Amino acid sequence: MEHVLITGASGFFGRTVVSRLAAAGHTLTLASRRPATVPVATGPHRHVHVGDLSGITDWRDALEGCTTVVHLAAQVPGAGVSEDRFRIVNDEATAALTRQAAASGVQRFIFMSSIFAITGNASDATVSDDTVPSPASAYGRSKLAAEAHVRAFAESDDRIGISLRPVMGYGADASGNWRLLQKLAASPLPLPFAAVSNSRSLIGVDNLADAVAAVIAKRDDAPTGAFAVADTDPVSLADMLRLLRQGMARPAHLVPVPPALLSGLLQAAGQAKIAKSLLGDLAVDSSRFREAFSWSPPQNVRDGIQRSGAEFSKAR
Repeated sequence: MEHVLITGASGFFGRTVVSRLAAAGHTLTLASRRPATVPVATGPHRHVHVGDLSGITDWRDALEGCTTVVHLAAQVPGAGVSEDRFRIVNDEATAALTRQAAASGVQRFIFMSSIFAITGNASDATVSDDTVPSPASAYGRSKLAAEAHVRAFAESDDRIGISLRPVMGYGADASGNWRLLQKLAASPLPLPFAAVSNSRSLIGVDNLADAVAAVIAKRDDAPTGAFAVADTDPVSLADMLRLLRQGMARPAHLVPVPPALLSGLLQAAGQAKIAKSLLGDLAVDSSRFREAFSWSPPQNVRDGIQRSGAEFSKAR
């Protein structure tokens, strides 16, 4: 068993990683920006307050005795977030953590990057690990910059650095666009998306936590590098909403409106990014990760979306 430092342990994804790694028997140190925000976990795990994340964050107490770091803490996209904020939290803080992890004897560093490190929120071509990085946002650029620090960490022969590039995650407690979709599905209104047959890759929060566990289980022969991570099959926006409403025990109630008309209306309303995210394609090939770590998603994407809808509805 490993002694693992998890940053961002109180977040949507972090809570699931804590549960997954605790169940596997690993000893955990849980780092948070503020006191008393990390989740309770079974086992002899330490809680460490590290304060705001930047290039001068002191990680030494949190790193004590750890052999592996799972770095989840990040500044995520949101209204009014500046490019400087993304750079400080996602890039400079990761640089500080990788340097201090190397000095403390950490052997493996797992960084939660994003598919947006290599692409925008839509792509006509399937995205894979061979795709030349071309981030279209400050968030994506900060994640790509942080990946360079993980590669530098792994330049020593006795250290491994792995950056995971997940697609949009789903789960009842997810934020961002997935929360918007769940709210739409929970509404009693008919939705104009029956004709949207696009192709978008997703990953369930439990599947992503299982992928992290698979990287840790690989131990010393894990390959260094950056890997796209997604559920096996992409789905359309129409299917997402149908499956969410099935989980909520509601009729699909989708009506066909031409996607070009929907896109035009959203763009006219100043929502071009949302138009691409909802209506565009973003299919991701994560076969390289699955082969390298002998991993497959334990939960089928369609079952997972239905479960997300059911749990979201129950919580409301």
